[in-house]
Amino acid sequence: MPGEEDNCVNEQIHDKDDQETPEIEQSLVSSGDNQSDGTRWKVAAILNNQQLREELMDYIELQMKAGPHPSCLVAVKQQFFGGQSPLARIPGEINSAPIIPIADMRGVDSSKYSKGERLMRCKLASLYRLVNLRGWNSTIKNHITSFLVNPYGLLYKEVTAGNLIKVDLEGRILDRGNTVLGVNQAGFSLHSAIYSARPDINCVIHIQTAETVAVSVLKKGFIQLTQDALMGGVPCYLECEAAYPNGDTKDTIINSISDDCDIIFVRNHGLYACGPTLETAWRFAEMAFRGCQQQLQMMKAGLDNLTYISEEAITLVKNHMHADATNLGSEIMWEPGALEFEAEMRILDNKGFRTGYVYKAPAL
Repeated sequence: MPGEEDNCVNEQIHDKDDQETPEIEQSLVSSGDNQSDGTRWKVAAILNNQQLREELMDYIELQMKAGPHPSCLVAVKQQFFGGQSPLARIPGEINSAPIIPIADMRGVDSSKYSKGERLMRCKLASLYRLVNLRGWNSTIKNHITSFLVNPYGLLYKEVTAGNLIKVDLEGRILDRGNTVLGVNQAGFSLHSAIYSARPDINCVIHIQTAETVAVSVLKKGFIQLTQDALMGGVPCYLECEAAYPNGDTKDTIINSISDDCDIIFVRNHGLYACGPTLETAWRFAEMAFRGCQQQLQMMKAGLDNLTYISEEAITLVKNHMHADATNLGSEIMWEPGALEFEAEMRILDNKGFRTGYVYKAPAL
């Protein structure tokens, strides 16, 4: 009977009056919701029952493994099981901290930005997480920019929409976001030169991995031997000192970046993938990285033993790559790289990152 059940729950609670209030009870009792105190105490008693907790966790895991899930499941899991559940952690990272949501702007933090900037902040912060999951980042070093840049001092897995810093072309801070950190001006300087040289570019991704640095050192540079490499875009090269341009060298760098260049290899320093949109820059970055991996593997056989792609095939791939938009037989017009990027966003959201991304095909 309902009355007996209430008495049973109340007895369990009163038996603990002389004990320290459990963490879950404290969380529920201190919450500012509109539920009655009695209801909160009942929920607390249930959650402190080990068997019921295990059943609830099994249910949450089952729902999350089934596919796309509402962010409230992630919130419940991190609130009550964050220290125990592997689902609250980044796959592959043992004993890592719970995932920090990407779309973290609320209230006043959100209202001071236009809708377009809020969406761009979410996409750029999501891109930092993708690079982190790929293992392409180098602690707090390197940058991905779109006139928004990571606060210098945060790891890529800590970057969120709200803590990105807005800068002007010279790297001067226009909006600090929600941290007190600053910008690595030396690191942003080459990004500034690229934007100055190519006003059509709106995103630059710096990748400084063993593979990209190795290719940047080669005298022959990036040899486009595969379709992936061709999809990586048109390469150009800058000398090592270009990584940190000053007033005397910036003009030289600007003049060295051709109008059709998509990926810039800085000798001994890695590559910079560029694009008119964040999605396009991401596609160039991923394809160029794969091309670097493939090239280093194939070079073991010796350059004389390799088959090179014909000029006709290169032209065909480039024409496809630079198409303004493709519909791929669907009703949605996809800008270059957008279809792949949306797939990546689904992966992040299904893992609990809460990207804030607005899907063109949300039914998937």
